[in-house]
Amino acid sequence: MIAKLKNSMVKMNSGFVCLIVTILIWAFYFVALRTGAQSQLTSYDMALLRFMLPALLLLPVLVKARCKIMAVKKRYLLGIAAGAGLPFYLLSVIASSEVQAVVGSLLIPGVAPVFVTMIAVLCYSQRLHKSRIIGLSVVLAGVAVLLQSELSSNTEQLIVGPLLYLLAAACWAVYTISVKVSGLSGIEVATVLNVTAAVVLLLGLPTPIFTSNLASVPLEHIAGQLLIMGIFCGLISVITYGHAIQSLGAELSACWGAITPVLVSVLAFFLLSEQLDINTVFAMLAIFIGVVYANSNVSSSPVVNRSNVALK
Repeated sequence: MIAKLKNSMVKMNSGFVCLIVTILIWAFYFVALRTGAQSQLTSYDMALLRFMLPALLLLPVLVKARCKIMAVKKRYLLGIAAGAGLPFYLLSVIASSEVQAVVGSLLIPGVAPVFVTMIAVLCYSQRLHKSRIIGLSVVLAGVAVLLQSELSSNTEQLIVGPLLYLLAAACWAVYTISVKVSGLSGIEVATVLNVTAAVVLLLGLPTPIFTSNLASVPLEHIAGQLLIMGIFCGLISVITYGHAIQSLGAELSACWGAITPVLVSVLAFFLLSEQLDINTVFAMLAIFIGVVYANSNVSSSPVVNRSNVALK
C-alpha cells in the first residue's frame, strides 16, 4: 500500500515537472511563431522546420512501436495527428501573422480547457462540477472581451486571426483527449504526430499548393526556428505534455496551460516590442483566474484504463 502510494506520488511529481517544462516551451513557441510569420518564411517552410527533423529522429521509434501504435483505435490516432499536427500548426501559423503573440497564447491554452470539458461531458459522461461551470464561464467572458476588442478595430484581418486560433484550440482539445485515451507514451505520441505531418508535407512538395522561400532566408533565422519549433516544440514538449496528461489527467494538464499567456506577454514585450492594451490584460486575468478556479476541485489522477472513459 505504501509502495503504491509512493509510486503514485513520484508519477504525479514527474507529471508536474513535465507540465512546467511544456509550458515554458509553449511560451517560446508563440513568440517564435510570431517571429516566423513576420519573416520571409512561408507557412510551408515553417511546417517543414517544425516536423521534418523530429520525424527523422523518431523513425526508429515508429519501427519499434508500430504494432502498439496500429492497435490504437484509428479515431484516436487521427485525433493526435490532426489535433496537434499539420492542421493545428497551419491554423496557428496563419493566425499568428494577423495578431500579437499573446493573443494566440490566450486563445489556445486558455480556451482548450473549455473544449476539453465539453468533449468530456458530451462524449464521456464526465460530471460537471459547479466550480468548473463558474470557472469556465469566466474564461469565456475573457475570450469575449478579447474578441470584442478585435472586432472594435473594424478590420476583417484582426478578427480572422482570433477565429483561427479558436479553431486551433478545438484541435488541441481533441489532441489532449486522444492522447489520454490512446494509452500511448509521450514519445509514441510524438512519433505519430510528427511522422504523419512529415508524410503529408512530402506528398505536397511537388505540387504548386505550397511555396518555399528557405533559400532566401538567413541561416541563423532558420536555425532558430529549427531549434525552437523542431527540437523543443516538435519533440521535447510533445513528450513532456504526453507524460503530464497520462500522470495528471487531460483536463488538469490542459487547464494549467493558461499560465502560458503571462510568460508570452513578458517574452513578447522584450523580444518583439509588443504592448498590451487594457482589454488584453483583462482577458488574460479573466482566463487565468477562470481556469485556476475551474480546477479548484479537480484532483490529478493516475492513468485510467482505456475501458474506463473518465478523464480525471
